[in-house]
Amino acid sequence: MTHTAHHSMDIWGPRRATSLKEARARTALVHIIRLLFTIGAMLSAGVLIGYLINHSLNGSTSAPATGTLAATMLNPRFEGRDASDKPYTLTADTARRRRENISLVDLVSPHLEDAASTAVQAREGVWNDKTKVLDLVGDVVMTDAAGYTFTADKTRMFVEENRVEGETPLTGVGPIGEVKADSYEVLDDGDRLVLKGNVWTRFVRKKNRGGG
Repeated sequence: MTHTAHHSMDIWGPRRATSLKEARARTALVHIIRLLFTIGAMLSAGVLIGYLINHSLNGSTSAPATGTLAATMLNPRFEGRDASDKPYTLTADTARRRRENISLVDLVSPHLEDAASTAVQAREGVWNDKTKVLDLVGDVVMTDAAGYTFTADKTRMFVEENRVEGETPLTGVGPIGEVKADSYEVLDDGDRLVLKGNVWTRFVRKKNRGGG
């Protein structure tokens, strides 16, 4: 009886020791696996958070640019009054506000006309909606009710002041003759034309006006 019990302890003792080692090994393995999962989860979370932060930063910097992206306006129309309270109308084929300065509007084929039937047109222009200054470039043509036509390559119009400046050659043709100059100014509400530099004029005699 005693021998049997002793034999049983000899049998189960090593197995218990082996099982204990295996249990400890499994426990250690479980801890390692858990640690690896935890590290992996943290890395995944870090990558995700980093992506979200990067996306958020990129979104915050690109959103204003998209929001302020200039849109092309077809057949725009600007209206106002000059210093003499006379109405004027500015139209164009297209208009686009500049993103860096929304007061500036780029125009294609601008056309300005006032109540006195004075009209100005050009190939391109820039309208300052704040200062009411119109810069015209390319094939500038100015006509008035008296029948005069002036052409230039560039001109600047202070619309509210009803004043015009030009630093490029001007050619004018009208009922009393022709004029040419290197630069010019239109002052006094359009009643006075000042010509500067290589001024050339040719007047038509009264009896020949309106004739062939």
